[in-house]
Amino acid sequence: MENLKKRVGLLGFAANPPHNGHLQVAKLILRKKLVDAVWFVPCYSHPFNKSLIPFKHRYAMALLMGNKEIQATNVEFRLKGKSYTIKTVEALQKEYPCCDFFWIVGSDIVKSGSYKKWKEWGELSSLVDFLAVNRSGFKINKLPAGFIHVKGRISKVSSTEIRERIRQGLPIDNLVPLKIKEYIEKYNLYA
Repeated sequence: MENLKKRVGLLGFAANPPHNGHLQVAKLILRKKLVDAVWFVPCYSHPFNKSLIPFKHRYAMALLMGNKEIQATNVEFRLKGKSYTIKTVEALQKEYPCCDFFWIVGSDIVKSGSYKKWKEWGELSSLVDFLAVNRSGFKINKLPAGFIHVKGRISKVSSTEIRERIRQGLPIDNLVPLKIKEYIEKYNLYA
């Protein structure tokens, strides 16, 4: 019998702010028909203690990037505490048993092997497969088991660069969707 479960790619990120690169990743994976939908998953509390603006702003911006196939979930807000991928995946699998989830990572994560340090990595790798998207400067030749290589070009955009440009009063028009730019300006974020 054919698997009728909805395939959902989960893009966990700080969303500080979300940008065109995140949108390109989602659209690339959808265009290649690897999943039926992509859900942006802004972290509530970064496991590596990154300094973040309040969740409500990061989640609101992630929502602004949505369309019919791309959405945002506040699952990590509802879980509270440190945002660990294993907790997120387990919560979503319980909440949405009709979905097969895939966790989206950049090739930098694969190349560095840093995923092996994720909380309860062995258990996590038995729950989901990973979609590894090319990032500039991080070519992958051989993928570990459970990883699917997503070939395609993604522009080199970083949230760090965007925050720095805002601090310096430089334009961010080509780096974020217009709705995000307007939201950042409305709430005077990162200034």
